Amino acid sequence: MVRPDTANRRYDEVSNGERSVWSFTLRDTEEDFINVTVWGSTEFIKKLSSTFNIGSVVEVISAKIVRRQPNDRNEQFMPSTSSPFALIVNEGAALIQKHDAPTHEQYKNLLTRPVKSVTSAKSLKVILDNIEALCDRFVDLLVVVTFIGDTRNLITRDGRALTCRNFEIADGSTDNTVSLMLWNKDWIERSAFWEPKKTILFLIDARIAYDEYKKKTVLSISRRTLITECVDVPQALDIMNAVQHYDLDSICSDSFAVPNPDTITTIMTVQQITEKLHKKATADGERLQFAAIVKASVTEINLDGPLKDIISIKCALCKKIIADVQDSCMNLNCPSGNGIRTPLNVIKFNIKINLKDDTGYLIGCRLIGDNAERILGCTVEEFQAMTVEKRSEMKWQYLLEKCDVRLHILGPTSIFPRALYNVLSIQLCVDKEIEQALELVTTSEY
Repeated sequence: MVRPDTANRRYDEVSNGERSVWSFTLRDTEEDFINVTVWGSTEFIKKLSSTFNIGSVVEVISAKIVRRQPNDRNEQFMPSTSSPFALIVNEGAALIQKHDAPTHEQYKNLLTRPVKSVTSAKSLKVILDNIEALCDRFVDLLVVVTFIGDTRNLITRDGRALTCRNFEIADGSTDNTVSLMLWNKDWIERSAFWEPKKTILFLIDARIAYDEYKKKTVLSISRRTLITECVDVPQALDIMNAVQHYDLDSICSDSFAVPNPDTITTIMTVQQITEKLHKKATADGERLQFAAIVKASVTEINLDGPLKDIISIKCALCKKIIADVQDSCMNLNCPSGNGIRTPLNVIKFNIKINLKDDTGYLIGCRLIGDNAERILGCTVEEFQAMTVEKRSEMKWQYLLEKCDVRLHILGPTSIFPRALYNVLSIQLCVDKEIEQALELVTTSEY
């Protein structure tokens, strides 16, 4: 089973009373898949839809075979399949049961095989460049998940309980990410095992939309959408490698492409940065971001304090902060938090730095992750093994020294009212007179 329907739709029929319907898509080879519609009582449909989900290997017995009709309105709410037929299962006349034969794993492996060639996928750059023409159209996409939001429970005006989860996806064709919202219960549960910058998705017939409230392009999953996760194709590795520079530590619902420090040439004072942040963010309401070199003194860098103030430990799946690397998160929607799997945690540097120049202060700049390891010249594990004296010695390499600090700056928003100053590199400034003297000495030697 590769696509179960989200909801049980109810129909009142004079002859049979209340009936419910459930649909899903089956696949038994790399090329062949077919849609199935099940009719029955509400209790019958509820039991079936709770018993079988994505990845279930099933046997459909005595189903009615019908030819698909191109002019059938229901076709637009079902995936486009390779078969010209569809299956109808009526309660009492047909049966769906688990398949427990030795061939079980053979069918399970189909979950990571695309149902069509990934060459049909459009790039996000093409979509964003042609958003007006493609809005409300259905497209295929090969993308990597870059951000995973929390699961949210909602109540509709008519009292129905719904669950949704937001994601950001990218493909390396542009530095922008696009939002993806899931409403399907089964896919939301499976997304608990997804990892940013590692999980690849092949989306077939995803709907392109423009969110007027957030002023950004979003992807909508409809009943006709097929999703293949961790898709096993060579192009997947290329896309995964292309987004490794995306910033996952920004506490916002957007992922940002982090600039290469070597390409940053704009020099700004603290005052100029502050003035730019106080201006209106951007014309379309997206979060302001820019990079700059600040020539400033390091007034504080907490390298010799308690480790809990220097290193952060997060669940690798849901990104919740935890106290100890051996602990699991407390998120019951996460496989690590609810006990389905053992804790999977990530330890990273999270160093606070304060800067000062002649025009003002930047308080709470962040030196995190790989950037911190590169600047300090050690891994998190090596840092933890150091004595306090060694860490203090490392601290005084920068404290009170004037440095060229390259920053990636994210402006405030209505949801996150504080600007973020991410440190990409720190280089000690060489006094001009000393630099000239060294040049003279070097020249005189030759």
